[in-house]
Amino acid sequence: MSVAAVVGVLGSAGAASARRIPRPSGPAVQVVQTSANPGQGLTTLPALRFSSHRARTGPLITVDSGVRYQRFRGAGGALTDSSAWLIGTQLHPGTRAWLLRQLFGPGGINLNLIRLPIGASDFTAGRAPYSYDELPPGQSDPGLAHFSIGHDRTYILPVLRQALALAERPFILASLWSPPGWMKSNDSLSNMADTGSLLPADYGALAQYFVRFLQAYRRAGVPIQAITPQNEPGQQTTYPGLAETESDEAAFVGGDLAPALRGAGLSTRIFGFDSNWAGEAPFASALLNSPAGPALSGFATHCYYGAPSAMADVHAMRPGLEEIESECATGELNFPVPELEIASLREWATGVELWNLALNPRGGPVQPPNYGCFGCRGIVSIDPHTQRVRLSRTYYELGQLSRFVAPGAVRIASNNFVDYAYPFLGADFASPGLDDVAFRNPNGSEALVTYNGGSKPATFSVREGRDTFTATLPVAAMTTFTWRPGR
Repeated sequence: MSVAAVVGVLGSAGAASARRIPRPSGPAVQVVQTSANPGQGLTTLPALRFSSHRARTGPLITVDSGVRYQRFRGAGGALTDSSAWLIGTQLHPGTRAWLLRQLFGPGGINLNLIRLPIGASDFTAGRAPYSYDELPPGQSDPGLAHFSIGHDRTYILPVLRQALALAERPFILASLWSPPGWMKSNDSLSNMADTGSLLPADYGALAQYFVRFLQAYRRAGVPIQAITPQNEPGQQTTYPGLAETESDEAAFVGGDLAPALRGAGLSTRIFGFDSNWAGEAPFASALLNSPAGPALSGFATHCYYGAPSAMADVHAMRPGLEEIESECATGELNFPVPELEIASLREWATGVELWNLALNPRGGPVQPPNYGCFGCRGIVSIDPHTQRVRLSRTYYELGQLSRFVAPGAVRIASNNFVDYAYPFLGADFASPGLDDVAFRNPNGSEALVTYNGGSKPATFSVREGRDTFTATLPVAAMTTFTWRPGR
């Protein structure tokens, strides 16, 4: 046989052999979904697999782990007095332990962020507000001789200690609703008609009030990682609140709070603002350009008015600061919880916290009249009469993030198909469509969290490097895809 013939045979055999060998498969992709179907919460679906086949027609999400953004601190919710009372006193010990595992344990949804009111908020089980140094009208205690966290020892601190024993890298953000009434111009915990401002003579006393709180909690086995000087400053409330302007907060943080923390040897972080997206940028600018600026670790924001792009605006002012979406009450929002999570993270938030870990089926107990949160629902519902615990759809939607994106993960590049804006009061800030956010976990795995906010099922493809997989999301479905690159 001629050399040419041999080459021809080998070439032919080689070509035929190549056609018989299947293309090597890429990494396996695990799929977990929560949909509008009440029976589908964190449901494992059949696995997919990356392949070198070309993407089908439809949107293409390109994930690029070479482009990295902020580090993920975590996700969680608020342990208000009402939540702690329901969990700590209205459940049998076995049910309580089970519920806390579902919330904070690795076998549950692995929450690790806790927002904690310093004293009373509007969600108070006893239906009456309180502080840690409250006195009859007309009396004062500038030396804090009557300071005590005794109220919290019954159920708040025990629940916190149980949660901290379960959570991975727990982070508590403690927020003040009101100083003791005697520190305020209206001698009341409330801020009706925005008349409850902090008396200039008591700036130092309030700073020491924070120090006493942090020290007392640390002695009780609950270290606090961060504080905000005020919840929703300037909000007119029948429940605890404070009339506080940007200049007021700047003066207090820079002149009193930060020095008091340093003097006590406390490394607790200070996050400014703690109110709605719509007002964040001007408030943050004022604080950053004041003596308080160097003392701030970041800003906390709420979801009720404005768009999450406000966090990106503040990030541009000082990129080294953190943004935590610290409050968003579920129940009567004009946008879905999955969109809150994804949009916040795409706009530089390091963490996402929802309002009220637990409430009763009626959305309470609350301090009447509760003007601050009509229609609120807890992440879980606890019926104190029947001991029944119900995990809400929000629980599962929060778990689509917290179960698969670990604290310390880094957001990586991925394109999306939704715009964020705020066209008018009460509007949904996100346009309809397919939204997503991607992370690389500390263990090397990657997670893509997606949501279909459109009006019909969305078929799309995901590409990383040269490999692609294709999936379809039902309407209002939140789906998390996880994989280990190169495997």
